[in-house]
Amino acid sequence: MQQQASHPRPALPAFVAKRPDTTAFRAPAVHAAAPRAPASPPRGGLSSRALARALEYLHAHLGERFSLQELASAAAVSRFHFARMFRVSIGHSPMEFLVKLRIDAARALLQSGKQRIADIAATLGFCDQSHFTRTFRRATGVAPREYAHRGATRSPARTFGSFAQTAHMPMAANDDTQSSAA
Repeated sequence: MQQQASHPRPALPAFVAKRPDTTAFRAPAVHAAAPRAPASPPRGGLSSRALARALEYLHAHLGERFSLQELASAAAVSRFHFARMFRVSIGHSPMEFLVKLRIDAARALLQSGKQRIADIAATLGFCDQSHFTRTFRRATGVAPREYAHRGATRSPARTFGSFAQTAHMPMAANDDTQSSAA
């Protein structure tokens, strides 16, 4: 017993209370009484350097298949934070932005009139012409062939914002199948 008295225990921090049966933690009174700051809008997107790297990678690999991990690695950010930070910086998810870039490139290629629609679809990384046509129509409001024939100045092109809102909505069934079911 005398040995214990000669070696006193170190003092516990103020926020730790020692009870005989267990150790309990409690917050210091200063933190408990402190008012919370009002919620602020989210900040902290990608740094300008990381964003530039990501955009450069997207443009360089526009027609290729790549993963979110590869894109995040190009920006030197972990993939878990990349999508959130990209959305804060650009206003769209990486996939939505990639589709926008592909549609913009498709518009330019269709205006030139030098390539077939199937070749444009393959060049821009779409699975097939049908997938390209559905995506293009959803984004612009017209089919690629109609867009090419009308020209960009006369086509009723939608903005990317309207595409982003409808990009994940399920495709509506054809009017013929709906009327025959009724």
